[in-house]
Amino acid sequence: MDAIVFPSDLGEASLKIIGVTAEDDGIYTCIAANDMGSVSSSTSLRVLGPGSDGIMVIWKDNFDSLYSEVAELGRGRFSVVKKCDQKGTKRAVATKFVNKKLMKRDQVTHELGVMQNLQHPQLIGLLDTFETSTNYILVLEMCVASNI
Repeated sequence: MDAIVFPSDLGEASLKIIGVTAEDDGIYTCIAANDMGSVSSSTSLRVLGPGSDGIMVIWKDNFDSLYSEVAELGRGRFSVVKKCDQKGTKRAVATKFVNKKLMKRDQVTHELGVMQNLQHPQLIGLLDTFETSTNYILVLEMCVASNI
């Protein structure tokens, strides 16, 4: 298992864990430190095998500890999209809550695979994935309208 840190222009960083297996399930703590002090964040990581289309998705279960809901943005047949703030940073994200009763895991995993294959600066990116007892949650970049 390897980890890569991706810094951003916003003073944030993303951590991507590569090469995980089901044996890597557990609680992970990330500690950031500098001359001013340190801060840590823990999360539970659940690793599942690849879906029927070969795509590996890591479904976390601690959405409520990392994000707070702000407003509903829209509804569809299978899901609800909400604006959420990342706790601590207050970064606005779009979160797609997919109802488990209406959509199977393999269908959601297929959608994630399409998103991963269509990475482009002008397309919304997938930031994280979570699973609750009732929903699959896709954390997405917030789209900002601009005049082109």
